[in-house]
Amino acid sequence: MTTLLIRNVAVRRRSGLDVRVGPDTILAVEPGLRPEPGEQVIDGQGGALIPGLHDHHVHLRAAVAARESVDVTAVKSPAEFDRVVAAAAVMARTWVRVTGWHEPAAGALSRARLDTLTGPVPIRVQHRSGAMWVLNSAALDLVGAAGSGLPGVERDERGELTGRLLRLDGWLRERLPADRGPDWFAAQLASYAAESLRLGITGWTDATPDRDPADAAQFTSLAEAGIFRQRLVLMTASRDSDPAGQPAREAAAGTCRVTPGPVKVMLDDLTLPSAGQLAAAIKAAHASGRAVAIHCVTAEQLVISVSAAGQAGPPGQECAGPDRIEHAGIVPPGYSGELARLGLAVVTQPGFIAARGDSYLREVAPAERPWLYPAASLLRAGVTVAAGTDAPFGPGDPWQCIAAAVTRRAPGGHVLGREERVTARMALKMFLGVPGDLRRTRTVAPGQPADLCLLHWPLPQALAMPSASGVRAVVTAGRLD
Repeated sequence: MTTLLIRNVAVRRRSGLDVRVGPDTILAVEPGLRPEPGEQVIDGQGGALIPGLHDHHVHLRAAVAARESVDVTAVKSPAEFDRVVAAAAVMARTWVRVTGWHEPAAGALSRARLDTLTGPVPIRVQHRSGAMWVLNSAALDLVGAAGSGLPGVERDERGELTGRLLRLDGWLRERLPADRGPDWFAAQLASYAAESLRLGITGWTDATPDRDPADAAQFTSLAEAGIFRQRLVLMTASRDSDPAGQPAREAAAGTCRVTPGPVKVMLDDLTLPSAGQLAAAIKAAHASGRAVAIHCVTAEQLVISVSAAGQAGPPGQECAGPDRIEHAGIVPPGYSGELARLGLAVVTQPGFIAARGDSYLREVAPAERPWLYPAASLLRAGVTVAAGTDAPFGPGDPWQCIAAAVTRRAPGGHVLGREERVTARMALKMFLGVPGDLRRTRTVAPGQPADLCLLHWPLPQALAMPSASGVRAVVTAGRLD
């Protein structure tokens, strides 16, 4: 039999229900279902059965690579950063990859500083935002940076390389030495996917901005080979690319595991387009049947995005879902209403409050702190709000993000934006949106996708202290994992 029967579970405040699941969709939800011959049966023991969590903003390649990187997120001074990096260079046999560098804690960074720490050992250091790499001289030579005229390869006033590469992940990846076997990424992704299943994650939206067709084809092949079980939505940098070779609307229908997502639009304060230029890009994506996902961290970026969205108008019916604002790191007063009026969805990262709240208290102007990564005010205004972890740049555990949305407590204990706190149910719902159309919420009902999360306890008990320890089992595509 290709069906699964989950007995004695709580669904939407009703206990004692049985749920029959097929390979693609839920088939029945009612009490007293009798097992079919040969059907796999598990006892839910009264725990809640909810849709599998979908991480609506993640970077899979970076998350996999981060597992073998030196993490300096916790360093508190330039001297500590220097000690950690120098020690890693001494132990290295090949490239050193460092993540989590942040100027206020670790100090400004250039190739000259790295050269003094690492000598001839090639090293690349990633800013915690994911927007920048800094390479030492040995690494710059190996990737041929001196011969590149790309604007993201920074040079000083004398034309010398500073070591800083802005928004050049794809360019850099193509030039790194193939020091690992061809199956390395597949093996590491399989391990990461298994860990994600244990967290209850049955789907990802990969928001990597510079994806090319070869990258998308590899993810599709890995899914077909069973390397990961999660559904995967792939954003692209071009309205013309179709990363999975499937219509975007199939994502919402649940009929394929890898599907195209919105067109990713990157914004940086130093190179902000005009509202008219951004509106033209949005219209072009809409004309190709795609929504857009606009990377929007600062207030300046939000202002431009809202103005451009107003000029461009909403996506048409041929698009699978609404246009999205990724992050909405700062939302000034009045803009929640504008986001709602324009039908823009927000994909927020409450985990940043828990992980970076102390640095926000030091670095963000007091007047702007209440506007950081809002949730409650957006929901009150009628904005569609979903959540992502932004792993590896934020905490990869969605339950930690749910807890952070409830408490908004920084690591040092300070509550940051008390009025933006939401209930645990609201926070959980942010991970239950339909990946292809965030305006809709997945439920446990006949016809819904066969991706589920079984908890040890009824939902009120599980949400009293949100934690991945509450996940008992996960079902993907009708199969118990």
